Amino acid sequence: MILLQKQAKYDRIEHRGMLAMNMIQMKYFITAAKCLNFTKAADKLFITQPALSRQIASMEAELNMQLFIRNNRSVRLTPAAVVLLEGFEKIYNDYNVTVAKALNSFQGLSGELNIGILDGTYVGDLFPGVLQHFATCYPNVKINLQNYSFNALVENLYGNKLDLIITLKFDVEHREKMKYRIIEETRDHVVVHKNHRLANASYVKLSDFKDDTFIMVSTEDSEESPKLIIDACKMSGFNPKVKFASSVQEEMLWVQAGVGVCILDSRNLLSNNDSVRFLDTDIISDPSLTMAWNVDNYNPMREIFVDNFFGTEEK
Repeated sequence: MILLQKQAKYDRIEHRGMLAMNMIQMKYFITAAKCLNFTKAADKLFITQPALSRQIASMEAELNMQLFIRNNRSVRLTPAAVVLLEGFEKIYNDYNVTVAKALNSFQGLSGELNIGILDGTYVGDLFPGVLQHFATCYPNVKINLQNYSFNALVENLYGNKLDLIITLKFDVEHREKMKYRIIEETRDHVVVHKNHRLANASYVKLSDFKDDTFIMVSTEDSEESPKLIIDACKMSGFNPKVKFASSVQEEMLWVQAGVGVCILDSRNLLSNNDSVRFLDTDIISDPSLTMAWNVDNYNPMREIFVDNFFGTEEK
């Protein structure tokens, strides 16, 4: 019974101390302990000497231990206070550093920004200006760029593994909790090998390719792209012969090899490849190059990057 009563007493003391101790009191104690002069410490803290004395007395009562030995000529720390000073200084400094880091991150001054880019899309001319701005104004921000397929971009954006994605408008414009801005208006082209019978045509219709094999990404890579192309072919009066590719990159390789034709936008890397031709055709979809983000993403650097990229505030 006596042991239980003592334990209860210690539990009450510990509970009171944990509740009462805060960063302001730690600051008061640390300052007083380092100055060993309550008047000087109070001046540094911009409070009165009696107010500081009351705070220290309150701490001693809450912790149930004497912290300072005071007489008319000097102030000394008790052995317990020496231990507290070492521990409290570390806690107080760690707290301030952590708060500063969190504030910097909240204000977009440090941290990471992860940007996903659609496979096969040329963006080399888009980033130098904004990346240079971030390097100058936000040197503690790490920007990561990586290529993904259509569906991987969306999945990682919803999963907050990506903060921004650069993809084609038709793949994001009707998705929930997703906002986007157009980087550049682009259009679809029929892409053929340079030896294709229509390689030198100035304009073509989809029906001109009813006997060709259409290479397109599978629904595992994009839910929307193959549907749009097949629907457009049907509207032109035929059901296309289809060869599915696992990614845009594979689709590009098959066309380069002359295996079939495909539909690519004018931002695709193959547009500058001598082995293929990009032919103008009727509108199939809106493949405008687009920057999109999840509205539930709270990375503050995302908004800063968008504003700097477009040179205007986000709408």
